[in-house]
Amino acid sequence: MKPTVRIEFDTEEAALYFMRWLCGSGEQSYWDWMEYREEEEDGFITATSFDYWDGTGKGANFGQNLFIHTKCGRLDRGVK
Repeated sequence: MKPTVRIEFDTEEAALYFMRWLCGSGEQSYWDWMEYREEEEDGFITATSFDYWDGTGKGANFGQNLFIHTKCGRLDRGVK
């Protein structure tokens, strides 16, 4: 079983706005922070991509099941 982080919101609208923030600018803030972590630690510690479309890649399915899939790698080695 893959590790999972679960965040519960009071409303579906709040959850969708969080996903929109993460997709819009939150990813970049996270990657900026992770650049420094990668200087200190080895391993594939960074989520280098986020899938908000449940594997379909279609914008119409954004947040359909309110689950975000990630791929891990390293920013400092261009591994995504």
